[in-house]
Amino acid sequence: MSEKKLTWQEAVLFLKDLGITSIHVHYEGSGDSGSITDVEYYTGENGETVHFKHDLNISDEMHQKLIDLCYPMLDDIEDWYNNDGGYGFINIDLDKLHYHISNNIRYTEYETYTHEGSIHDLSEE
Repeated sequence: MSEKKLTWQEAVLFLKDLGITSIHVHYEGSGDSGSITDVEYYTGENGETVHFKHDLNISDEMHQKLIDLCYPMLDDIEDWYNNDGGYGFINIDLDKLHYHISNNIRYTEYETYTHEGSIHDLSEE
């Protein structure tokens, strides 16, 4: 039997019951893979207090279900996990039911120089 997935409605109710007003989800990737690396849970009127899952007694299973809800949000944005990859965060405001993704893409820049000459012109020391 497959495990029931968490819905956004269930997640919002669960988090709000804990007094959480927003969550901040960090992700990182490169070389053909990537993952969500951390989740910060904010409480307070202006989301001024940060907590981690252990501070709020959020089980590992529930924490993973919350993370799993966020991956589809990253599916249709710029490529953040291939080649040089990228990193960023998702801010989710639970009061406004609004999210904001800040995605940073890495790329390598290089300059090529060429040099020629005769090995006869090189002095041996």
